[in-house]
Amino acid sequence: MNDHIEIHNLVPKFLEFYKKATTKDIDCEERWELWKKYYNFAAVPPGENGEGIAKKLLNEAWDKYSDYISLIENWEPDESLVLGYLTEVKKVLGYDRAVNFIIIYFVGGFENNPFVAPYDQERIALCLPVECDTSDIILSHELTHIVHSKTANLKSEWERTIGSAILQEGLATRVSKYLVPGKQDEQYIEYTKGWLKSCEAKKKEIVKGILPYLDDSSSEALTKFTFGTGTTGNERELYFVGWEIVKILQKQGITFKQIASIEEKEIPNYLREVFPLLLEEESP
Repeated sequence: MNDHIEIHNLVPKFLEFYKKATTKDIDCEERWELWKKYYNFAAVPPGENGEGIAKKLLNEAWDKYSDYISLIENWEPDESLVLGYLTEVKKVLGYDRAVNFIIIYFVGGFENNPFVAPYDQERIALCLPVECDTSDIILSHELTHIVHSKTANLKSEWERTIGSAILQEGLATRVSKYLVPGKQDEQYIEYTKGWLKSCEAKKKEIVKGILPYLDDSSSEALTKFTFGTGTTGNERELYFVGWEIVKILQKQGITFKQIASIEEKEIPNYLREVFPLLLEEESP
């Protein structure tokens, strides 16, 4: 059975917005209204909080677009690269069925934040920003999410338990390190420079802080541990805990395939049994 990818390219919509926003002198509020009318796509959570983040990203990125507009206009998708890494991820996670999904190419705000999201009842969308280079690490990470959704029957929705999100991100970061070896750890997980070292310095506090939330599936909790500052003042604490959890599991001889087979409803309780090992391990 062959894998199938359907391409949705939102770059023309962004270029239409950009043209309209640069033809006359407008303020940031008018520009925001044009963005919502003609483009309206960003790597943010759904709802009012997400809209506020999208507006902030647009304002912060606006002055950079002029330097990259030629690159954006001349960008072309590369489906073969995606299919190559998809094959490798399926091998690692032990999945031998065909995968059918959407790739949405979009222009983000230079935050380099690809993501996956539900598209319809059968398919997931892999959303890739084009203004930043899509590295092999990013592709293997995001494709792990796609395949993991099949192996563990994940809902792939924004609102899922903190425990599920931890395991999803931990698996994706560690699989990307396995498939694209030889880089510094920061390159597989870090969003802003110095973040990983900051989290490592507060490892036990971060682990203890997130533990009570493992069953929480609210948008507020997910935002707190991803876009927000968690319980210790660090962004993306959920990613750090996942990175550390999967490392512990690997040390115990548990394979990526075994991790990827844990059903979503079982994940929070499964992680509760592993968390004490995180607290025992010394930080680097």
